Amino acid sequence: MIIKRKMKVWTEAKDSINIALGKQKPDLVLKNANLVNVCSGEIYETDIAIAKGIVAGLGRYEGRKEIDARGNYAVPGLIDGHTHIEMSMLSVSEFARAVVPRGTTAVVADPHEIANVSGVEGIKSILEEAKVTLLKVFCMAPSCVPSTDPSLGLETPGVRIEHEGIKKLMQMEGIIGLAEVMNYGGVIAKEEEVWKKIEVAIKLKTPIDGHAPLLSGRELNAYVLSGVGSDHESVSYDEALEKLRLGMRVMVREGSVAKNLKNIAPLLKSVDTRNCMLVTDGDRTPLNLKDEGYLDHVFRRAVEEGIDPVKAVQMCTINPAQWFKLDYFLGCISPGKVADIVLLKNLARFEVEKVVVNGTILTDLAPRTEYNYEYNYPEYGESIKIKRVKSEDFGIWSERERKARIIGLIEGELLTEELVAEISGIDIARDILKIAVVERHHYSGNIGLGFVKGFGLKTGAVASSIAHDSHNIVVIGTNEEDMAFACNRLKEIGGGIVLCSGCGVKSELELPIAGLMSDKKLDYVARKQKEMEDKISEMGCELRVPFITMSFLALPVIPELKITDKGLVDVEKRKVVDIFL
Repeated sequence: MIIKRKMKVWTEAKDSINIALGKQKPDLVLKNANLVNVCSGEIYETDIAIAKGIVAGLGRYEGRKEIDARGNYAVPGLIDGHTHIEMSMLSVSEFARAVVPRGTTAVVADPHEIANVSGVEGIKSILEEAKVTLLKVFCMAPSCVPSTDPSLGLETPGVRIEHEGIKKLMQMEGIIGLAEVMNYGGVIAKEEEVWKKIEVAIKLKTPIDGHAPLLSGRELNAYVLSGVGSDHESVSYDEALEKLRLGMRVMVREGSVAKNLKNIAPLLKSVDTRNCMLVTDGDRTPLNLKDEGYLDHVFRRAVEEGIDPVKAVQMCTINPAQWFKLDYFLGCISPGKVADIVLLKNLARFEVEKVVVNGTILTDLAPRTEYNYEYNYPEYGESIKIKRVKSEDFGIWSERERKARIIGLIEGELLTEELVAEISGIDIARDILKIAVVERHHYSGNIGLGFVKGFGLKTGAVASSIAHDSHNIVVIGTNEEDMAFACNRLKEIGGGIVLCSGCGVKSELELPIAGLMSDKKLDYVARKQKEMEDKISEMGCELRVPFITMSFLALPVIPELKITDKGLVDVEKRKVVDIFL
């Protein structure tokens, strides 16, 4: 609920009536700006009067302070309608420092990554840290902790948040709806618990985000019937169009791994886009954040694909604001709205001249206090709860070649294929490597084993405590000794990513916040990412973003074949299957 924020904005608006009437001078006036009016779809020159942190009026005004914005385009602060801050591997403070100067001033986050490790306390820590930043962070109550129905036994989660927990979360300031309902199979099968979670949101009349990769026809009808109102998983023109026709908000994702804009852009050029948004889904690596940007990068990509810049701005501002019921104070530049404004030297290239946050120019804002990670984050540095593993724990034995199910990677997609090949074990020549998931929350000793094709390693192993969404340890290797070494090293450093060969560390990145996030600056994390990508490339892996790619191989809600600590999962059948046929 966000009642306090709503009343604060309304009070400030009421106090600014005389400024709107021209009887008093506003605090700041952006003179002669080319306003990108997302309400009318126009671009025209006007002054923007700002007082008490909100827009007081458009027209001609004289202010206590004035900035000549002639030749600049004024757009609302960008809003990412679907993200996971934890996927940046940065703390909320550092994430905000990375994205706000580039024009993103608000995000709607699904904190299910940290929730799957640290539960409700993890969600609270995200919201609490956000208060000391310039970024407006709104959270959706995670519906997928864990991502699958526990009764199916597909994985071992760290935490469970049932519908009673969702009720409590919905009362927290900053929680604005129900996050992506990933268990679409459970919705269609009318599983009681997932429907109870949806019921909580229905009664409160809050938005319900969806997650329905490749769902179509009658099954999609059934999913939409439940009350789910958006989706960010479309990978094709036809998939996005079908969802749009059924009344869903279509969130078009363009990230570091999942790049869906190219296929869906022709649709965005031919339909009414008021129910469309541009989002990252949190899929932006630290290196990409540093070198390319965040939602501003997605905007540029949309324009590159031929989408009208004004429509692209609307899909990053007013459209998400309306879907998430934030439009009473965000999403456009008009009287009564918070003055989050980006001045651009060039609209199509989104070249930022100045960023105004809460009515204050970014360079005028006092430095923020550094955040005390140890106090605010639960299980700081102690979230890797595994027994010491040995090489024999990763053994898959077969005396002869047999037909086996193999996870097949698809470059640029989160989807995988179920491949079948005759094997007896690891076959580096055919790029068939071993993959495993080690349960890391309860010292259970569970290890799920399988094979993967398309990763490309020629030597060594890589292990990570980022493994969506339960975030057990995922490890891929060319031999069992290095796989065991990498997992044990993860425990020693408190979580992160470890790259090794010959039972020696080649490179590593410590992520002590829930095994997901760093307590270091963006430059450090980006530098470590580059170092690790260079090292893994030397070891044979030529994937564009290998560490994000491997993290999604453990997510048993995106087809076709995935792996958890329980073994190989046939996502469509929602069951654990044998390696060998």
